[in-house]
Amino acid sequence: MTDEVLDIPFADAFAFDPSPTWARLRDESPVVRVRTLAGAEVWLVTRYDDVKLVLADPRFSRAGVVAAGAPRVGVSRPLPGTLPTTDPPEHTRLRKLVSGAFSHRTISQTRPWVRELCERLADDVVDGADLRQVYALPLPIQVICTLLGVPYEDRERFREWIELAYSLEMAEQPRVEAAMASLLAYMGDLVEAKRRTPRSDDLLDELCATPLTHDELVAFALNLLVAGHETSANQITSFVATLLRERSQWERLVGDPALVPSAVEELMRFTRLSEVGQLRVALEDVEVAGVVVRAGEGVMASIGSANRDPRAFAEPDALDLARTPNPHLALGIGPHFCLGAQLARIELQEALLVLLRRFPGLRAARPVDELAWRRVLVSGLAELPVSLG
Repeated sequence: MTDEVLDIPFADAFAFDPSPTWARLRDESPVVRVRTLAGAEVWLVTRYDDVKLVLADPRFSRAGVVAAGAPRVGVSRPLPGTLPTTDPPEHTRLRKLVSGAFSHRTISQTRPWVRELCERLADDVVDGADLRQVYALPLPIQVICTLLGVPYEDRERFREWIELAYSLEMAEQPRVEAAMASLLAYMGDLVEAKRRTPRSDDLLDELCATPLTHDELVAFALNLLVAGHETSANQITSFVATLLRERSQWERLVGDPALVPSAVEELMRFTRLSEVGQLRVALEDVEVAGVVVRAGEGVMASIGSANRDPRAFAEPDALDLARTPNPHLALGIGPHFCLGAQLARIELQEALLVLLRRFPGLRAARPVDELAWRRVLVSGLAELPVSLG
């Protein structure tokens, strides 16, 4: 371990390849102090086994990140009372309220209409189109709007607010706070409308019939709306860009689409959704990789770094579309394992399958490494212009 305190995101973040700092830390300082954009000093954990420990061990709390005086990663604070910011038994109670709607059996029934939606959106993929805007973003937004009961025609409004609310630009704090207030007001109005005219044909209607308070319901629904499309949209864009960057990998899937399920798992491991990590607060003194994390201290677990750890994956910087086993942590682990994991897998698989079949000659219209990245908590490429080959 070193005594250095690094600023995170790192200076060379928001690029296609991960910063070399991650590999250096895994080798030399697997638990190190970092300073967030909000000025908080927390521990950063980078190795696979240590990240698993922080994410799954009940001695590390998610509820602690919304407590008074808790360290902050970015501009906005997480919403209290939601799945990502509660611990068992409260987390268990909340998760049970929606576990049926997100069960493997229930979600598997969505595959045919997700495939049909991919086919319709693929009609807009033309020479020079931005694949993120015409395909990767509308797909999961339409899916989560349908499941949750949020009007799809409102997408331009809430998309702008979400983009601002999760910004990593501290100079935008007033706009960030205004965007979060707008999101909460929008969802509050929708919840009230649902309660006045219940139909029981979507998830939000079902939630309105639960014992959740108004504030809990608003926070819960907003969290589902954001998580339900933000990650998948970034992953679809990153997956396609990664395959087009290594052209032989795209061609391999064109020739063998049966590989798509394992390819999706490998692409989840290989790409990353964040330039920071998932924050926890230690509830007691815990030793991690020889470092004692004191009770009350923040710990940031980097899933992106863990998924490139050579202690867990052979040749971790190589893209192996048939990798097995593949115990990646992209969907989390423990009580906070992604509620929408099955839905995400369906969206990612069907999105790739349709593109591979419809556009076998697809290419990036500009070098992938030159494309801009979004400076937000859930990050990824800001665009992906394509040509049809």
